Amino acid sequence: MTNPPSPRGSGSTTTLARLRDLVLVIIGIGIILIAATMALSRIANVVVVLVLAMMFEITLSPLVERLALIWKRPWAVLVVAGLSVVVLVAGSVLLVTVIASQLAVLVARLPTEFHIVTRHTPRILNGLSNIGLKISVTQIEDKIFSSMGQLSTFIVKQTVVIVTNLIDFIVDGVIILFITIYLLLEADRIQVAVLRLVPHQHRESLLAVEHTLTRVIGGYVRGQFLLSLIVGSGFGLGSWIIGLPYPLVIGVFAAVMELIPLLGPVLGAILPLVLALFNNPWVAVPEVLVLLAAIHLLESQILGPRIIRNQVGLHPVLSVVALMIGAELQGIWGALFAVPAAGILVAAWVAAVRVWREKVVLPSQMVASSESPDPNQRPSPKPDR
Repeated sequence: MTNPPSPRGSGSTTTLARLRDLVLVIIGIGIILIAATMALSRIANVVVVLVLAMMFEITLSPLVERLALIWKRPWAVLVVAGLSVVVLVAGSVLLVTVIASQLAVLVARLPTEFHIVTRHTPRILNGLSNIGLKISVTQIEDKIFSSMGQLSTFIVKQTVVIVTNLIDFIVDGVIILFITIYLLLEADRIQVAVLRLVPHQHRESLLAVEHTLTRVIGGYVRGQFLLSLIVGSGFGLGSWIIGLPYPLVIGVFAAVMELIPLLGPVLGAILPLVLALFNNPWVAVPEVLVLLAAIHLLESQILGPRIIRNQVGLHPVLSVVALMIGAELQGIWGALFAVPAAGILVAAWVAAVRVWREKVVLPSQMVASSESPDPNQRPSPKPDR
């Protein structure tokens, strides 16, 4: 008995239905992303504080676990948190003191540097006039002095804003510290409470995902800070060897910029290049470019793959998109932690897919292969009657 022929146009109807469903799914995902972006823009500061606290907890957790073998866990947490605060405060005070002294020297040298620039100004203006650009020295000086006056007025007006932002920064730091201590103290209880909400058959999968996230995030954060320290030290030491002024300021600036994914090495070279332009540019600028190339090669080819071996690799396009979203939501802090947050999401997705394949797909394939007959096996002969 033959099957009745399918009506005409059924294939095209199915294709149109699939296309319609695909368009609806894309529109739905876009609406969800827009809604999530609007929601995050309202609670962005809270999200950043929680994410930072979780990152610090995961970073400090291995040290707490080791000390908990010797002392009780509360004492281990207090020791680790106290040492972290002491190191951060002492390092910040030391850096601020040294940087402030070097900046004071820089401000004192500004008239001399300005005189050096104005000494070369006629030659630059003659070159511009030869190509048709006529600029007056008096206009340039008037513009510079008027801009300096506007800058001083702007700084005075923004003093209250700067103090307010500093207070907010300190308050956020204290909140992050207390949340981190709480997470370190109650990590086991939080894990047990979460597991009770999950069905028994899915608990092992959830633990596997949590283990993967902890390994990836902890490895990324510790590796990124270590890489930042090495790159900052390289820029500072290289600037001192070249003979640039303020090598410590250059090193700290490069270390902070290194925390910004993708753009960090390029941004870290801005300050030494600017200082090189005012100090024998024909010699210092090529030396700074060579230093930048050497540090970038060392970071990308040797240090990066070895130090951040647990980092989840992101496609460059995804990294740029995450960087733009983070900067739009929370400024410099969002830019600093946008790519790590995207890496966390990718790590969670990869871990979930891996567990799903191990727990669902592979067992079903094994069962199907065991039940399906072997095509190479010959059928057994029928017994003779």
